[in-house]
Amino acid sequence: MIASELGTESPRLTLPVWPVWLAGALCELVCVPLRVEPPLYRRRVEFFTKSRAFDASRAGRELGFSPHVELEEGIHRTAVWYREQGLL
Repeated sequence: MIASELGTESPRLTLPVWPVWLAGALCELVCVPLRVEPPLYRRRVEFFTKSRAFDASRAGRELGFSPHVELEEGIHRTAVWYREQGLL
C-alpha cells in the first residue's frame, strides 16, 4: 500500500536472515572488545524480522475504540506530510 501511494514498486529483494544475523554476531564479537560501536548487531537484525503490525481489536473490545481514519487514508496523509516536510 505504501509503495502504491508513493508511486513506486514494492521492494523485491529478500535475504535469508541467518547470514545477516551471523554477520551481526561477528561484528559484536570483534567490535565490543575493542570498544568500537558495531555497525551491525543482532538486535538490529531482529528489529527488521519482527512484525510491526498492530491490531486495534482489543482496544475496540475493552475501550470501545474505533479508528476514525482507515489505513489507506492514514498512509496517504503520512505521505503528504513527509512530502510537505521535504523528506520524500
